[in-house]
Amino acid sequence: MFTKEELDEIKKALNIVEFIGRYVNLHKAGSSFRGLCPFHNDNDPSFYVHPHRGFYHCFGCGEKGDIITFYQKIESISFSEAVKRLADIAGVSVELSASESEYDRYTSIIAKLARIYSENLAGEPNNPAELYLKNRKLSRHTFEEFLVGYSSDSRTFVNSLTSKLRTQESEMVQLGILYRKGNTLRDRFEGRLTIPIDNESGRIVGFGGRQLIQEGGPKYINSPETKYFQKSRLLYNLSRAKGVIKELNYAVIVEGYFDVMALYEAGVSNVVGLLGTALTDRHLRILGNFTKNLLFFLDSDSAGQMATLRSIDVAERLDFATAVALVRGAKDPADLFSLKGSQGVQDALTSSMPGPVFRVELLSRDLDLSIPQGKKRLIESVRPYIESFRSSGNLSTVQLTIRSLSEKTGYSEDELAPLMRNRTDAHEEARANTTVTLKMKDLLRVYLQYPSLRSRVSRQLELMEPGKEMRELLRGMKKGLELEDLLDLVNEEFGREIIELASSCIDEDLAAKIIDTTNDYTNKRLVEEQIAEIDRKLSTLEDKEAKTALLIRRMELRRLLVRKRKGGD
Repeated sequence: MFTKEELDEIKKALNIVEFIGRYVNLHKAGSSFRGLCPFHNDNDPSFYVHPHRGFYHCFGCGEKGDIITFYQKIESISFSEAVKRLADIAGVSVELSASESEYDRYTSIIAKLARIYSENLAGEPNNPAELYLKNRKLSRHTFEEFLVGYSSDSRTFVNSLTSKLRTQESEMVQLGILYRKGNTLRDRFEGRLTIPIDNESGRIVGFGGRQLIQEGGPKYINSPETKYFQKSRLLYNLSRAKGVIKELNYAVIVEGYFDVMALYEAGVSNVVGLLGTALTDRHLRILGNFTKNLLFFLDSDSAGQMATLRSIDVAERLDFATAVALVRGAKDPADLFSLKGSQGVQDALTSSMPGPVFRVELLSRDLDLSIPQGKKRLIESVRPYIESFRSSGNLSTVQLTIRSLSEKTGYSEDELAPLMRNRTDAHEEARANTTVTLKMKDLLRVYLQYPSLRSRVSRQLELMEPGKEMRELLRGMKKGLELEDLLDLVNEEFGREIIELASSCIDEDLAAKIIDTTNDYTNKRLVEEQIAEIDRKLSTLEDKEAKTALLIRRMELRRLLVRKRKGGD
């Protein structure tokens, strides 16, 4: 199906830590990254990603594999589909089989439908959709760029979809394009403006539909959720914006489609939309591949302001730097663009404030700060944030919050300084109590990096009388198992140590020297044990001839041991 070279190219093009980080909150742990396992109910992080070797391993449930395996399991898709979608994301060309995958079929039909809607908008002069877009002050270039379309409510248009898409009615119902109302099939978006929604790789996976005539029903609707269209995993316009976001090192986050289009029209290309959902960890992990700096530009009403505060909280928890641009004199960025044009948008963005300052500002709005009780309530509201920042080592945000709090309350920063007190981390991880010696660790490094020396390493370790945990590992080493499989034989703490050893490179000369040195060590150990055994026997032996023979043997072994300690044979 796919060649090894194609699979290797995909794995090489994608950073496994960044990719898995879209699904799991990972933290550096030595040369690896650690987080809660997404495949079982994990309370204590037992899931590790090893970037240098390109694999993940969970010590809790035993799940393991490479980036393709992970994507296949996390999205519940076939191997073939996982490869094709990862190839899309990586920008790698792979040889496709003659049979079309479910993903290809789905996105192909949705893309054709987007073009049909777009052509329908262009082909009906002065239709309600075009008039709506003109009122939004959007140019034809912008709505052509975003492939905005129109679904007529005429029966002729709906009936033509089956032939134009070259598919069956049943499949169109299954894909959420059509639905049954009585005995007739209706287009889900009939009479609505249609906005195609693509995924990160640019494939259209669903639609948003905007009501044009007030006749009841929701103002906005979306395609039904599928495994390819999940709003909590998508950011509108990311496929266009990701390159600019990376270049400018920040992303502007807005709520809706027309906010995105308005900012695009105003010359802001690094903008993404939330598709009407709250900002999620998944959104942030995707954005984290391109930047760690976010500028929120959400609606101006109280609900929008609280959504901004929640978004800041979520983003800061994942170590993003945040700022907020306020919409003044309009209800949202799209409305601001309609009223004040590109300059109004640019002015709002350039006068943005840091997220921590916005938080203090918002929390103080309903408080009377002219009295001590109001000031105390504000301080108590902000205190948990300061403690959280302090415990995570984010001192610059602590200082910014304290400064803003000082300006609001009139207290000096010195008076507020007790909020910055140190706290003992109750969750400090205890070091592993291991019986693995330094010599054993050296041999493990050789085993993991030089397959040709593995049999010698295994023999050496056997002679060193390994403890229980090492004996378990040795069983696998004698079979020649690779690192990924050896991790199944040990506990998490020992497993982390083994991963570290695998990352510590040694050259071949040093590897040979380790084996030779350890060989001398084990030989000396054997001689010492033989002497100790003779001593035990001598203490109980009564036969004089046998005793004399053992004494002679002991003397020979002592001479041999002295020679070995001096470096001789």
